[in-house]
Amino acid sequence: MDQNVAQWLAEVQSLQQQVSELQKDREQAYSSAENWRKLYESEAQQRRRDVEVSSQKIEKLQQEINNLMAEKGQDLPMTDPEIVHKTKGLPRRTAKELYGMLLASQEQCEQLKTAVDNEKAEHKKTRDSLTAALSDAVDLLAKERLAASKASDEDSGE
Repeated sequence: MDQNVAQWLAEVQSLQQQVSELQKDREQAYSSAENWRKLYESEAQQRRRDVEVSSQKIEKLQQEINNLMAEKGQDLPMTDPEIVHKTKGLPRRTAKELYGMLLASQEQCEQLKTAVDNEKAEHKKTRDSLTAALSDAVDLLAKERLAASKASDEDSGE
């Protein structure tokens, strides 16, 4: 009877150790996932800042166009008083210069949007491959532990 109790105690200790190892593995997986999330968030914030800067440049150029048109007595395409007030005192540029700057800003904006879209696609690929790798690793670990458990059962059965 003492032998049965000893076997049960050994089995309980073995299961406790397995649970402890699984908990460590889970914590490592959570830590890794959190790290990847932080990296993704910092990259996304940078992309949002880039888009915001480009948008501000476009607004500034649009206001310069409005100021030039106002000087020539033409109808303003945009007459937001806040924008007009913000652009007072800015250097005067020709319509051709402003148009060139506007086109360059729009091109940069498109490039940034494309870069953000590419980054999102790459992030999705990375997330999917990491999820698959983690799943495979968990499956292999479970199979290995099952095999070890069977081997220990066979050893204790002899």
